Amino acid sequence: MRRDVRILLLGEAQVGKTSLILSLVGEEFPEEVPPRAEEITIPADVTPEKVPTHIVDYSEAEQTDEELREEIHKANVVCVVYDVSEEATIEKIRTKWIPLVNGGTTQGPRVPIILVGNKSDLRSGSSMEAVLPIMSQFPEIETCVECSAKNLRNISELFYYAQKAVLHPTAPLYDPEAKQKSCFGHPLAPQALEDVKTVVCRNVAGGVREDRLT
Repeated sequence: MRRDVRILLLGEAQVGKTSLILSLVGEEFPEEVPPRAEEITIPADVTPEKVPTHIVDYSEAEQTDEELREEIHKANVVCVVYDVSEEATIEKIRTKWIPLVNGGTTQGPRVPIILVGNKSDLRSGSSMEAVLPIMSQFPEIETCVECSAKNLRNISELFYYAQKAVLHPTAPLYDPEAKQKSCFGHPLAPQALEDVKTVVCRNVAGGVREDRLT
């Protein structure tokens, strides 16, 4: 088990990255929002996974490209935030932010990504129709959460999913690009896979569901 989790929030200006962090910590929408939130550490005893969690904000106006690369390198998971009411911020997920996070990774594990659709209070419908093709294109995207920093909708949930992407990753067991079961980049032989299932059956209530591994 990891000793801590480092979550980095990226996205276009004004999508609400800082507001999401401040709403989580203050449990109310901030009246005044600074250009960038200071790094926040949530103690282990108040997180679902009982692991200290560091939440890091990013501001294009406040930080250099070199500082951004350094933060991406240190992050265990990246939340790419977009504005559900602004389609241009959704397109930037594909053309700008995911290439920045994992564009130089040709082999080995990629940094897991959570897509975060903020400002759901400004849109009656869902943005999922526009986001699903992006999720299909990039296997490192773990999930997408629509939320509202203003209404406090799904704020805790998005940080929980970010934690989960680090502590219980799907990548070590299943490679969605190659459509094969593997263990940290190495294909699992049929007998090795059976051994994994046996261990899980012994230690996890409910055992293994075949539909989860196929």
